[in-house]
Amino acid sequence: MHYDLIIVGGGLVGAGLAAALPDKRIALIDAKLPSQDDPRLFALNYGSCQFLQHLGLWPMLAAHAAPIHQVHVSYQGRFGAVRLTREDAHLPTLGHVIPARFIEAALHDKLASSIHITLYRPAKLISLHQQEGRVTLTLDTAIGQKILHAPLVIGADGTESTVRSQLNIPITVVDYHQSAIVTRTTLKRSHHHIAYERFVDNGAIAMLPLVGNECATIWTAEKKVIAHLMSLSDDDFLQALQKEFGYRLGRLERCQVRHQFPLRMVRAERSIADSVILLGNALHTLHPIAAQGFNLAVYEVATLIDSMKEKVDLQQALLQTQKQQAKSIGLSHRLSQLFSRHSLLAGFIPFGMVGLDLMPTLKTKCLQEMMGRSGRVPSLLLSANE
Repeated sequence: MHYDLIIVGGGLVGAGLAAALPDKRIALIDAKLPSQDDPRLFALNYGSCQFLQHLGLWPMLAAHAAPIHQVHVSYQGRFGAVRLTREDAHLPTLGHVIPARFIEAALHDKLASSIHITLYRPAKLISLHQQEGRVTLTLDTAIGQKILHAPLVIGADGTESTVRSQLNIPITVVDYHQSAIVTRTTLKRSHHHIAYERFVDNGAIAMLPLVGNECATIWTAEKKVIAHLMSLSDDDFLQALQKEFGYRLGRLERCQVRHQFPLRMVRAERSIADSVILLGNALHTLHPIAAQGFNLAVYEVATLIDSMKEKVDLQQALLQTQKQQAKSIGLSHRLSQLFSRHSLLAGFIPFGMVGLDLMPTLKTKCLQEMMGRSGRVPSLLLSANE
C-alpha cells in the first residue's frame, strides 16, 4: 500500500500530526489499542491549546480544561518567589491543564471519522528500509504482515522508539536518579487558577489547577524518597505533601491513586535520517520540571506542518525547531540540576527569583522563550486574532 505519509506512533504527537493534515493520505501505525487509563496530566501552554483549537478538538476538551492565569515559583524555607502572569505574557491565559485521557479520546474520535487516515492498530513495526526517496515498512498485524510505502515517515513512537532503533540513531541518556509521583489532590478552597512550582530540598512539587477544587500533583525527588512516599497510606502521604508544599493552597483534603514514573533524559543525536523524521519522545524525553516535553513536541509538529504547506525544505524547518529544542531541553535539564540539594548554586536562587519578580520586561521575555513565542511562531500555535 502506498501513502503520502506514514506515521509510526499513535499517541498524542503522532495522532495530532495526522489530524492536522487533512489533505494527505496517511497511514497511522500504533502498537496499542486506545485506552482510557492514562494517568498523565498535561500543562499545555497557550500555543499548544491553540493547536488543539485549530484541530477542532476544543469543544470536546473545554469542560475538562482548567486555565492557568499565574505561575508561582518558590523555594521551600527561603525568601523570594517568581510570579509569572497572563498579563506578563499579554495573553488571555498562560495555558490550560488537561488530563491526557481526554485529549486522547478527542483525537481518537477525530481519527476514526477521517476518510484520509488508515489506522493500523495494534501493529508492530518489523523493518524499515529506505531507497531513492521511498521508505518501505513491514508491519506485523492481527491479520498478518503488511508492507507499506511512502516518501516520508514520521517516528513518533515514544522513548523506546523502534523507528529510531531501526535507523541506528545513537542516543544520549541522562539518568536523574529520580522518579515522579503523579496524582490528583482535592483542595478545601479554590486554586484561583494559579499553578505552583515549589522547590524542596531534593526535588520539586508542582500543583497545577484542574477543573473544580482539584490540582494535578507532580512530586519529583530521588528514587528512594519517592519509593518511601509510595509506600505510605493515603492519609500519611497527604500529610507529607501538606508539610512539604505548605499552605499556599490552603488545607489539602485528599489524594487519588498515585502513579510513579522514573525520570531520565533521552535525546537522539539527530532528528532526521534521509526520509524519516523523529518527533516527540522518540527524539527527546525530558524531565517534567518545566512542563516542556509535550509543548515542545507540539511546537515541532506545528513547524513541520507549516513547512509542508509552504513547501519549505524539511532541513530548514528542522533548523527552526532546533532553536526551540535547545531552549526547552536546556531549561528542563538545568532546572533539574540546579535545584538539586547537591547544587552549589541553590543558595543563590532566592536572590535571582526576587530580581526577576521585580523586572516585568524580563519576565515577559522569559515567558516568550519558554512558550515558543519568540521569533517566528508556527501558524497553528497562534490564535485567530494574532
